[in-house]
Amino acid sequence: MHYHRRHFRDPDVLPHGKVLEMVTIDAAKALSLDDQLGSLEVGKQADIILVDLFKPHLMPMNMPVHRVTCFANAGDVCMTMVGGKILMENYRVLSVDEGDILERVSVAADRAFDRAGLRHLLETPPTLWQRSHY
Repeated sequence: MHYHRRHFRDPDVLPHGKVLEMVTIDAAKALSLDDQLGSLEVGKQADIILVDLFKPHLMPMNMPVHRVTCFANAGDVCMTMVGGKILMENYRVLSVDEGDILERVSVAADRAFDRAGLRHLLETPPTLWQRSHY
């Protein structure tokens, strides 16, 4: 939305409500799944996220659609429900052990750096904390 508005120098290119529709019902239509998801209706799957708007970067508490489309990010999602089942609540994923996954990712990343011979890229360069040349 921001890129298109800047490119066309027109703040009305993508209205905020249309942007929200694009990521919900329009996305479902693009996947030919609009009869199953994309809007909250009886008979459709209950795929819902809750966005915590009570954050410093999402203040003040007005114009919620604008706040979500302009300033919210993935870190603001506090609850996720898919098919009527809560998968994340209070920012905690309930369906997996996050700590275990993070440990496994660290081990896998270490092995990948070793296999690729790129371990040296993880070292702090001696010029990291020097002054700029300019």
